[in-house]
Formats: sequence, structure tokens, C-alpha cells
Amino acid sequence: MTMIISMLTAILLSRFRTLEEYGTYSQILLVVNLMTSLIMLGLPNSINYFLARAENDDERNKFLSVYYTISTILSIMVDLILVCSISYIVKYFNNELLKNFVFVFAIFPWTKIIMESVDNVLVIYKKTSMIMFYRISNSIALLILIFIAQLYNWDFHVYMILFVFVEAIFAISVYVIVKNIASKLTIKFDKWIIINVLSFSIPLGLASVAGTLNIELDKLMIGKFFNTEQLAIFANASKEMPITIVATSLTAVLLPQLARLLKNNQHQEAVNLWGSATTLSYLIICFLATGFFTYAPDLITLLYSEKYLPGVSVFRIYTIVLLLRCTYFGMILNAKGKTKFIFYSSIISLVLNIVFNYILFKAIGFIGPAIATFLSQFIINLVQLIFTAKIVQVRFIKILPWKNIGFITIVNVLLGLLFYHIKYFIRLDIIIGSLFETILLGVLWGVIYLIVFMKEIKKQWLSLNEEGK
Repeated sequence: MTMIISMLTAILLSRFRTLEEYGTYSQILLVVNLMTSLIMLGLPNSINYFLARAENDDERNKFLSVYYTISTILSIMVDLILVCSISYIVKYFNNELLKNFVFVFAIFPWTKIIMESVDNVLVIYKKTSMIMFYRISNSIALLILIFIAQLYNWDFHVYMILFVFVEAIFAISVYVIVKNIASKLTIKFDKWIIINVLSFSIPLGLASVAGTLNIELDKLMIGKFFNTEQLAIFANASKEMPITIVATSLTAVLLPQLARLLKNNQHQEAVNLWGSATTLSYLIICFLATGFFTYAPDLITLLYSEKYLPGVSVFRIYTIVLLLRCTYFGMILNAKGKTKFIFYSSIISLVLNIVFNYILFKAIGFIGPAIATFLSQFIINLVQLIFTAKIVQVRFIKILPWKNIGFITIVNVLLGLLFYHIKYFIRLDIIIGSLFETILLGVLWGVIYLIVFMKEIKKQWLSLNEEGK
């Protein structure tokens, strides 16, 4: 629900704000995301480890007091660094409008850092329903703010003031929530807790920084060499469609089962289980990605409006990247405890992305960074698969169900070509409009697809449940 509301927020901002305003908003998010990831170095992850290991309420209260003291101090450091760096940020993006939003850089990083911690705390205290309430309330509040700003015709500056105000309220509420749950929250320093927390967090944080840089690198490149309006177009065109939740959900369920099987040296059973899950995930993601690719202009118009149509090519490339998100390719490595290799992979992926970004940007311009993301991700996935095959002593050809994946891909490509030509030759849009034509053809496409693969879906579902027992 949070993902859907967040997507709706981006859609409304894209429609209600100019390209320059939305581009400025994207630049602010880009800078804040990078800096918070860099300074925090995975600190929120320490909550899962240390709070869960605490033996009594006094230890929990002590840890939480230290954690929120140092995270607040670090977040203030981020705020100060960004405020002092505003001239460099303006120069990098060549956007004088950013000078008007110093107050965002002074407050928003703190709100983001503090709000990130609440999920971990509430999970440890088994208050998961409160997580749902907190996250959905925050998303709805931001959504309502957009409508109010549009209703009263407030300018972008006023909207950003209110945006930061709403986020600040929710950040303050984190302190209140934690204090009520833990019964005590004070300003506290403890040398050994801080050393232990940082020792645990920094390695994970470095991997997180590499991952964040990898995600944001394309926008950094576009932000440097193109204007604010073009960054706005690229930012929306590169926004990942919320369909990989299929793969992430399967990963969350599979990892413990794979860890159990691999611990008992049941390598083939683990590979079979992973293969069934990957097939199911790929069946869904490949269908949706092919549909997004085929009807990209209509989808962009529906989501963001016609002013974002110059980003169609970039959008199509990122729909192909979605195919590489059908599973977590480091899943078995993670379950086997090969986290160091996963960390090295993230570093290599970042380096490859930087090199490909520069070369392809120089060679083909605007779409170059998008292709660079695909290539770097593809290579790292391949490397992880080769290493996985070696670790579990299974031939590469057997590590994933390549035959199933190939057949699913071919069917989707053929159906994509068929429905592309149906749309552009039959011209139902003259009667019912382009958008309704796309929806009608999409439904027909889905029905045919379901008929073709129903037997395979049932087979893999049964196999997944059998292997998972």
C-alpha cells in the first residue's frame, strides 16, 4: 500500500508541477539519499542485531538511548554538510533554483534518518501493525498535501515548506513512539556500545553506499550534463515499476528455507526450490515488463502526462532491466554465508556502471546511462551465478531453469510483437481512444498469456510447495 501511494505521489507531482520544479525535487532527493547513505553507513541495520540480542529491558533502553543520540548527531552533521555545500550542489546541477531550498537540506536528512529506524524497532517489539499504520499515515499525509497545494494553487516553494513540516512531525513522532514502547529514552553516550554498533554497521553500510550509488549513478550523470527539465524526464522514466515486489517477497520467504537446505548439504533441493520460485517470478515480471515496453508511450502519458514522452526510450530500457530483477541472484550465496563475495560484487557492479555510464554517455547521449545500468547488472548477475554454481557444485546450465526462462521470453516477445501491430494497424483508438484501446488489448493479452502458461504456473507452484516442505 505504501508503494502504491508513493507511486501515486510521484504521478501527481509530475502532473501538477512543471518539469523544472519536478527536476529540482528529484535533485534534492538524489543528494539527500546519497548523503544519508554515506554518513549513516548502515546504522539502522544495527537495531535488528543489538536490540534483538538485548537480554532485558534495561539493556534495550540503554541501546536505544545511545542509538538515537548518535543517529541524531549524525543526521545533524548531514544537515550541516549539505547546507554548507549548497553552492557546490547548485554548481553541479547548474540549477540556481536549489538556493531557495536550503531549509530542505537543513531538515529533511534528519527526518529521513530518524524515520528509517522505526520499522526495525517496531519489528523487534512485535508491533508490526503499528508499522503499517505509521507508514500508511505518512504516505497519505504527503498525498493529501499535494491535493491541498493544488487546490489552493500554492507555489512549489510553499509546497516544499509544508512537505518538510509534515516529515518533521513524523520524525518527532518516532522519538515519542520509541519512548512509549521502551518506557525510557534519554540522551546517552556509551563508548563500547558505539564502538560495537559502528563495527557491525560499517561493513554493511559500505555495501549499502555502493548499492545506493549504483542506483543513483544514472541520475547523477544526467543531472551533471543535462538541464533540470531533462533530469525530471529521466528520473520518472527510470523509476522502477512496483512489480519486483513479487521477487522480493519470494526472496524473504525462500532465504530461511534455502539456508536450512544448504546447511544439510541438500544442494540440489535448494537449487530446485530456487528454480521454481524464479520461474514463477519471471512468468509475472516478464509479462508485465513486455507490456510496459510495448505500450510505453501510453503508460508514460497515463502516469506522468505527455510532457514526459521524450523519456520513452529510457523507460523501455529500464523495463528490460526489470527482467534482471526476477530473483535475487546472490540468494544462495547469502544463504551459504558468502556475504563478502556479495559485497565485492556490489563494488565491481558500481565500478562497471561508472565506466559504462561514461563511455555510453559519450557515445549515444541521453539513453547511455540506462544501457550502462543494464550491462553492469547483467554482468554481475552472471558472475554471481557462475560462483553460485561452483559453490553448490551444480553445472551452470542447471543452476537455473534456462529452458523455462527462454520459452517464457520467446512467448512474451511474440505476443508483444503481435499486440504492438494490432494496436498500430487496427486503430481502435479512433473509436475508444488510445488509453482504453491499450487497456482492452492488455486484458486480451493477459487472458491469452494465462491460457498458455496456466499448466506451467500450477506445476511450479506445486513444485515450490513440495520443495519448501
